[in-house]
Amino acid sequence: MKKSLPIKVTAFILCTVTLIVTALSVLAAVFLWSAGFYTRPLDAIRKDALHGTMSEYAHNAALYYHYDFRDRQLGEYTGERNLYFEIYDPDEKLVYSNFEGQETVFGETFEVMIEEWVEPDYDPPETGISYDTGISEETARVTEPNEISFGYGESIVTHFYTVKTYLPSEYFTRDLISFIDFWVKAAYSLKTGIYAIGGISLLLFIVLLIVLCAVSGWKKGEEKPRTCLFDKIPFDIFTGIYAFSVVLWYLIFANVYFEDLEIVVFILASTVIGALLIVSYIYSLAARAKTGELLKNTVIWFIIKHMIAFCRFTAKGIRKIIYDLPAFAKTLVLMLVFLLWSCMMLWGDPYRMPIYIILWVLGGTITVLFSLYITYGIDKLRSGCEQISKGDYSRKIDTKYLIPSLRHHANALNNISAGMSSALDARVKSERFKTELITNVSHDLKTPLTSIVNYVDLIKNERAKDAPDDATLDEYIEILERQSGKLKKLTEDLVEASKASTGNLEVTKAEIDLPELASQIEGEYSERLALSDLELIMRTPSSPLSIMADGKHIWRVIDNLMSNIIKYALPGTRVYIDMFELDGKAYIMLRNTSKYELNMTSEEIAERFARGDTSRHTEGSGLGLSIARSLTELSGGKLDIYIDGDLFKVVITFQKK
Repeated sequence: MKKSLPIKVTAFILCTVTLIVTALSVLAAVFLWSAGFYTRPLDAIRKDALHGTMSEYAHNAALYYHYDFRDRQLGEYTGERNLYFEIYDPDEKLVYSNFEGQETVFGETFEVMIEEWVEPDYDPPETGISYDTGISEETARVTEPNEISFGYGESIVTHFYTVKTYLPSEYFTRDLISFIDFWVKAAYSLKTGIYAIGGISLLLFIVLLIVLCAVSGWKKGEEKPRTCLFDKIPFDIFTGIYAFSVVLWYLIFANVYFEDLEIVVFILASTVIGALLIVSYIYSLAARAKTGELLKNTVIWFIIKHMIAFCRFTAKGIRKIIYDLPAFAKTLVLMLVFLLWSCMMLWGDPYRMPIYIILWVLGGTITVLFSLYITYGIDKLRSGCEQISKGDYSRKIDTKYLIPSLRHHANALNNISAGMSSALDARVKSERFKTELITNVSHDLKTPLTSIVNYVDLIKNERAKDAPDDATLDEYIEILERQSGKLKKLTEDLVEASKASTGNLEVTKAEIDLPELASQIEGEYSERLALSDLELIMRTPSSPLSIMADGKHIWRVIDNLMSNIIKYALPGTRVYIDMFELDGKAYIMLRNTSKYELNMTSEEIAERFARGDTSRHTEGSGLGLSIARSLTELSGGKLDIYIDGDLFKVVITFQKK
């Protein structure tokens, strides 16, 4: 849902619309309060609102009357206006009226002054003198109350008219008066409802804004939010562009003159554009915040990050230079600094010599103490080297309070000591393993060989008798056959383990279907497991799951593992075999409960000739797990063994085909 483009577009549009309605409601409420809609009657508000238009109409009516325009008569003009007019001349004589006692709401009287330019009736003499015929205080002179005269007969005559206007109770045409009055009445009727409209639109805006922020940054087919090309603009530049838009709007509004209707259109357009800018800004802000690019994708962050990187690089370089200097070089630099310091003290002002002596003693003390500090670290290194050279690898040099270069050498000596100690432990362990290996192999070979030799002697003794017992001979021969087979199996396992560990076995990979392999395991070992009082629990994937491996080697791995389970699992328990897929890999997991105490690690039990039965009374060579691991690795897989108390678990991992 949050990745759907129609939902994003719808939420954006509705969020913008509700913000526009909220802003206009606030502006309307402020205007209504300032205009007195809540404290004054409607007629008084209408009178104030229509005063300017009625004054303009009255002035125009006087002009039409005075100049008697032929192209548009006074009657035509007054007939197209929702006003009744009475025009009086300066003598208070009624010269025009279209008011015949109709029903009106209120009326207003306006004084109209018309200035008329009177052209001269002759030309001024050509004297070569330039005259200023404009209106100025130097040349103008008042000749009559309504006439201003200039040189050579120019004059402006002023005429006064009184125009009485009456607003009809019912409008008979469409003009600016009806338009303004309509909106005044509408605003007056909505003066209480404007709060409900604003509150509801604000609530819807908040809800839609939350929805818009929730869907921002999500794209269809993607699992995590990301920014679009529009959001790649650095956030501080992006904010600056929006701030510049606000400043530009303010400058236009403050410095451009608007007529009544123009300012209404400008406010409406500004509200729409401002709402679009605000909603788009918040949408981008939410997307940037979700992806963690709100502060990182800024020019300021870019500059700060590179300044920090430069400072770190510089500090690292200086530190490396100081760090790589040997102790002798550090001491030499310190001595040179102290020598320079001493020279500066000697060349100083003689009158301030006591101060210079104190500073010289202070510098000398610091130099001596630092030299002793370096000597202390060198002595610690020397002592540690002597202990390591005597074979005490457990001795560690204390690196505390050493300068960086000496600490580096001390850590190197400690690492050498630890490495030599580890190598020595590994060698001792290897020697012990070899000894145990020889002991185990000798024991496993000696047991069947001793039985074969003893029973051969017994057969000879039976044959030496006059009447040998055939039943006894048959028993001896059966034991010889079994022990010789065991010896042969042990020899074959030794050869196979050697080949598997050295990679000398041929590997032919093919596709192996794991659910089919599970069916073969269940068919092959169910009966043998039941005879050992073990219950097999097999869990396989419902969908196809295949691997690429050598089928012969994988079956030998399964056979070795299942044989171990049959030998060493606790009777009356369950054996679990799980096959599943995880992160593009196929897993085969076998789990069982051991009837012997597993007092060894998972690595030790996978060593050659290691057995769960440490007393070695059970049959087997102890090579099964070692061979299984080598064959798995030859086929490109991995075999891991886990021991948790008596729980024995083997996990085989292959890449899924």
